[in-house]
Amino acid sequence: MFGPMLAVFSLLCALALWQNALKARDVARSFGHELCARAGVQLLDQSVSLAGVGFARNAHGHLRVRRNYRFDVSIDGHDRHRGNLTMLDGHLLAWSLPTVETRPSMSASNVIELPRRLN
Repeated sequence: MFGPMLAVFSLLCALALWQNALKARDVARSFGHELCARAGVQLLDQSVSLAGVGFARNAHGHLRVRRNYRFDVSIDGHDRHRGNLTMLDGHLLAWSLPTVETRPSMSASNVIELPRRLN
């Protein structure tokens, strides 16, 4: 009698953990969309992938699950860069995105000026 109850309880615990992981991934995806929109970059593949799981303490000192996610972004549509975000207890803790650098406009001339030598 104890064996089947333990199996059912274990199955229910596994399903609860799986649902919690799916919900956290959806929250991370929405954070990724929001961060990319604010940074002016494009989220590629419209997805995030779990890069690591650990434990950390929140502001109240309670032990919570910390999840690290990775995703790919594009600045101009022809490149691919790595972005990261870290969530603690469903809240965005840290993130890293490539910066959009403004390139100087091309001049009409194709001459490249070299620095002068100091003799």
